[in-house]
Amino acid sequence: MPFNPAAKHTMLNALSEITHLGAHTVTDPGTGTNANSGEATGGSYARQAVSFAASASEQKANSGQVTIPVAAGSYAFVTLWTASSGNSGVYRGYLPINGAAKGFGSVDGAGVTADAIQSAGHGLADNDRVMVFAVFGESLPAGLSEGTILHVVSSATDTFEVSATQGGASVNITGQGELYFQKVIPETFASPGEIVLDVGALILDLTGI
Repeated sequence: MPFNPAAKHTMLNALSEITHLGAHTVTDPGTGTNANSGEATGGSYARQAVSFAASASEQKANSGQVTIPVAAGSYAFVTLWTASSGNSGVYRGYLPINGAAKGFGSVDGAGVTADAIQSAGHGLADNDRVMVFAVFGESLPAGLSEGTILHVVSSATDTFEVSATQGGASVNITGQGELYFQKVIPETFASPGEIVLDVGALILDLTGI
């Protein structure tokens, strides 16, 4: 069932327990009680403290800039934690880095035939990387999986296809369904660097439920 705005703000305010941010490689951090392996290590890396502004418009964003030092490597996700260290019981989820392009999509009978996702004005282009997620109360189109970085192929204004590899064959979609997509732009460092999250850049968003 859908939640009204008051309920969503109650849930967002309860997320004040998130006190630290981490960085994760291109391995899916997962949504289990504990994060999957792949949290940044080495050099001066450490989770960084974060504070959030009051929720508004069914969203909640960081109220101060956060700078996460990382060793050389590629990073695709910011992870959410209730403690500065440890994993068991203190992990709360993740957000793709640089995921400004996002939205809802669907696959109907024609989409199953064409292996195409329908999404009006999605803003994606060939070779973009995206992740797809199930929509509350709906089934993810069969053939697609959460937690996998996919590559956009055959994009048009209102449709796009995805592949397991850049420029590869489209994923075979075998069933209709609904989805939410978010663009992912991993950051790669040849030497130690910093992932910088400006004020308001990290958004906890409940508008989709």
